[in-house]
Amino acid sequence: MDELLAEAETNVRRTRADRNAPQDPATSGDGRRGTWWGSLLGVLILLAISAVLLGTAETVARFSRPDYNDARDHGTATVEQCQRRGPITIKGFGYYNRCTVKVTWDGGLKSRIDLDKPGFLPGAKPGDTFKIGENQGSRGSVGYSRPDLPSRGWVAWMAGLIALVGILPLFAVIYYLKSVVKNIVKRR
Repeated sequence: MDELLAEAETNVRRTRADRNAPQDPATSGDGRRGTWWGSLLGVLILLAISAVLLGTAETVARFSRPDYNDARDHGTATVEQCQRRGPITIKGFGYYNRCTVKVTWDGGLKSRIDLDKPGFLPGAKPGDTFKIGENQGSRGSVGYSRPDLPSRGWVAWMAGLIALVGILPLFAVIYYLKSVVKNIVKRR
């Protein structure tokens, strides 16, 4: 029993000595922890995670299109030229074709359109023809649809959810940078 009491008393003295000893500034509670390169690495990792998630959201969004039956105008398009884009672009991951098509609308009007929506013209070659619809988008934008590509509204919701998760690391970086600037200003 005496041994246990002596050991407990030694632990109490050691704890008091540790509490009263000068603390290392790297581990003290003044808001400065770690090193600058460790913080930079953390910021870069968060930015990379955000970029991957936002790119994934763009990739998933390519599988959602306007409905052909809701198009305000229909016509026949002929592919004039195509360029292959990818593998990593602001439109997501993977290869896609950016094509110039000549459209003859059912009303008789003709127009030339650059289509660069990934997945809209897979494997298209000059001279290929297909049916196309012109859909009214939000805020005056125009979207195009094809009857052989289904409309999947739920995919757009999934892409939006992934994008929301991808924005969260950006908020963490902004919050961290705000606190770094605040600490720098406070020291001066």
